[in-house]
Formats: sequence, structure tokens, C-alpha cells
Amino acid sequence: MPVISDLRLPLTVEDVSTALGSRRTRLASPSMRARVSEILSCVDAGHWLEPAVSYRIWAVSERGREWVELAGGSRLHATLLAHRLQLATHFAVGVCTVGSVLEKQVSQWFASGDRLRSVLLDDIGTLALYQLSDRLEEMIREEAAVRGLDASGVLNPGDDGFDLRDQTTIIQLAGGADIGVSVTPTSMLAPRKTLSMVIGLGQQMPKWSRNEYCARCRSRDRCPHRRSLAEAALT
Repeated sequence: MPVISDLRLPLTVEDVSTALGSRRTRLASPSMRARVSEILSCVDAGHWLEPAVSYRIWAVSERGREWVELAGGSRLHATLLAHRLQLATHFAVGVCTVGSVLEKQVSQWFASGDRLRSVLLDDIGTLALYQLSDRLEEMIREEAAVRGLDASGVLNPGDDGFDLRDQTTIIQLAGGADIGVSVTPTSMLAPRKTLSMVIGLGQQMPKWSRNEYCARCRSRDRCPHRRSLAEAALT
């Protein structure tokens, strides 16, 4: 089970302004760019990002109309997986997190009344998490290629047809405990800046772009990161 924690996420002011610029034009001003630069320096000096990933590849043993069972007996009750990944012979199940230090600092700044820095730091943490998610997806695709398999697009618990109640099983399958990830009683992940994913592996697997993923995401209207990143990819 690959567990990787010696990762770096070298974010720049340009990364942040590009990702958030379409929703937050104030980031283009010299004063705001200077503020973002100062926060990024704090992130680096304080080691507020603790990126780590864990994933494992499981063979599909059985499937039904609304569920998929993996080797070892774990069953995922998700119509999205059963239908969208019906050609998969294996599932890659992964989780990534940037740790809890950054979110604690966000809370401290917010509690002290420094709301602007708190919001900007939270946005930086989200951007870092998405970059880490991309890194995890790349790792899985590389391993799939070594095994002579194609990789599908990414699916996440919480997508339509993929109930959050599967989150506990997903984290167990991915080895989330090895990188300090747990599931709350409401099926949310802790630390908060954490993402889990499933990628189908097999022959001639269906793929979808980030834009297509964002288009079907229920959070698309309130997520400045994915929407602006997708816009940037088209320019």
C-alpha cells in the first residue's frame, strides 16, 4: 500500500491569483498580491502544509446493479461506480490530505478577527489540496500503466450516485489511518482539507476531463478553485 508523505507543494502568488482571480479580482492588486506572498511565506516557514497520500489497488470480485464488491469482501453501495466503472477489473482507492496544522491556523486568525488572512489561508489550503489530488491521480495512472491497465476519470464520495456513507469504507480501503485521516459521524473527513477518490482500472476505461467533472459536481457554483482552474485551462 503506497503511503507517501515526503511531498512538497510549492505554491506561488501566481498560482493563487490564477486559481482565484476569476472570482476575486482584488487579488490582482499589488497590495493583495503582497498579502498573499506574506501568507505563503508563513505557510512555508511554519510548515503549515503536511501533504500526504495513501492508495491501494483492489481487484473487483463481484458487482450488482447498485454495488461493487472488492477482493477481501468490502462492498461499495454506489450506483455511480457500478454503472460508470462497469468495465473496471480493479479499483484504485486513494486519499490525500494537507494535514491539520493549516486549518488550525485558519481558525486562530478567524477567532482573533483577522478574517481576510483567514479566508485567504483557507483558500490556499484548498488550492494545495487540489494540487495534491492531481498528484495522487497521476501516481495511480502511472501504476496502472505499469500493470498494463487504463485508468478512468476520478470519482469522489459525495458525487451523485456515490453516497457519503461509503466514506468510511473508502478510507479503510485506501489506508487513510496511515496518514492520520479519519471519518466523522457525519461521514465527513478529518482533517478537513482531505479528499478521497476512486479510479477504475481495466481495458478501454472511460475517461472524462476536469471540465466535465466540474460540470457535474454539486459544489460547482460555490467552488472558485475548480471553476477558475477549468477556465484557465481553456485559455
